[in-house]
Amino acid sequence: MTARILRNVALTALIAVTAFTAAGLFYGDPRFVGLFEFRNSTVPNGQAADQQPGTAAETVGSDAPPPGLEEQDSPLGTADEPPVPSDSFKFLAMNDDGTPVGYSPCRPLHYVVNAGLAPAGSENLVEEAVGTIARATGIRFINDGPSTEAPSEDRDPYQPETYGERWAPLLISWTTPEVSPKLKGQVIGTGGSTHYSFDGGPKTFVTGSLDLDAPQIAGELERPEGSAYATAVILHELSHVMGLEHVDDPLQLMYPEIGTPDGLAAGDLNGLYQLGRAACRKDL
Repeated sequence: MTARILRNVALTALIAVTAFTAAGLFYGDPRFVGLFEFRNSTVPNGQAADQQPGTAAETVGSDAPPPGLEEQDSPLGTADEPPVPSDSFKFLAMNDDGTPVGYSPCRPLHYVVNAGLAPAGSENLVEEAVGTIARATGIRFINDGPSTEAPSEDRDPYQPETYGERWAPLLISWTTPEVSPKLKGQVIGTGGSTHYSFDGGPKTFVTGSLDLDAPQIAGELERPEGSAYATAVILHELSHVMGLEHVDDPLQLMYPEIGTPDGLAAGDLNGLYQLGRAACRKDL
């Protein structure tokens, strides 16, 4: 049997509560079954999903940090030019002007890692995947170090008591289904980003989270090529976090089936390159 047959991945799509949009991957190998979900929290008018919309001024004063922290006039980094053109990509969310929703390339994207349960052999997986996404988008990532913040389905994007007057950093957690209930049964990872807009204006991601089922991934890492496949799925999920959707082209990493773990393909790279060209947002 080929690697593509062994590591078959099938799409699962669902709509969850509070305007979450989820897309999943399913490993068909009988030795390893896992579902990967993307969760994109839609927050209208700069308000939390369970709050009433308010004015931009009210939002900045109460539910968001002072705007423009670390925001520069131009992108901080330069993405690697895709080696060949390709239109084999899709975006998860679009603005009314036809531009994809992404993170501002004009400020660093801070992230923290709760690695208390990280399995043996996983030490460099997240860092390598983040580096790959940084090169593909030009987004400058800053590792703020270890964190003890626990995963939460209702994570507040603004936590001044924990992180100061800034958007909370992207939280990457090695965890378990007991701590993160969405990691139950066949689910091995969940992740997503929260975007804000003011009065129906353009949306921009401000933070996100990614939960990894440590026990399941530990089992994967014990298998031949386990590290390569784990890296591939983390890359796939980080690409969702950055704003890519699944595609119908089986040659792309964003195809809902992973055969051989070849990493980002031409379509993936072209899509990430466009996401890295989002507008600066000194108002957020």
